[in-house]
Amino acid sequence: MKNFKYIWIAGIVATALIIAVPVILFTSRAQAKADNPQVHVPQTSAYTDHTSLVQGPFTTGVEVTTACLECHEDAAHQVMQTDHWTWQAPSVEVPWSDDPQSTGKANLVNNFCIGVQANWSGCTKCHAGYGWSDADYFATATEVNVDCLVCHDQSGGYAKGIAGEPAEGVDLVAAAQSVGRPTRQNCGACHFYGGGR
Repeated sequence: MKNFKYIWIAGIVATALIIAVPVILFTSRAQAKADNPQVHVPQTSAYTDHTSLVQGPFTTGVEVTTACLECHEDAAHQVMQTDHWTWQAPSVEVPWSDDPQSTGKANLVNNFCIGVQANWSGCTKCHAGYGWSDADYFATATEVNVDCLVCHDQSGGYAKGIAGEPAEGVDLVAAAQSVGRPTRQNCGACHFYGGGR
């Protein structure tokens, strides 16, 4: 009878361990993932140093993009298909129109930054392109108008100016030679100031 008592105790301890061990492991892994969001980012190979690949001189952003496109032939076309370029969401069916409608920063008044229609050249400082100063931009912009540096500059010296052109005094050669994978700072150059500058 004494051995039967110990079997029950051993069974209870074993059951508690079967339940507790996975719970402890699961919660510790979940906490590690919550503490380090980088665990969700895919691992990639090292980025290519562009110091010897990009020579310049460059006087405009379009010249930099032209140099980028010599190797990255499809990159500008790919960017031009994104919301960062179009400032428009994909078209959707809406109750107030027979045709699907696309809305976004490019054509809405009621968004967080109000709308670009009243200040094309000022608001478009944060567009991922060069030269957006009026409503005709998308009819005339080409792949060389894509601003590669706004997302890829790692020099810390790149800034955009009026109509999305590089700000006066930016060293375009240094910016182009420093390119790397986009960082939070690249994104933040526009998104940290979502309500205005």
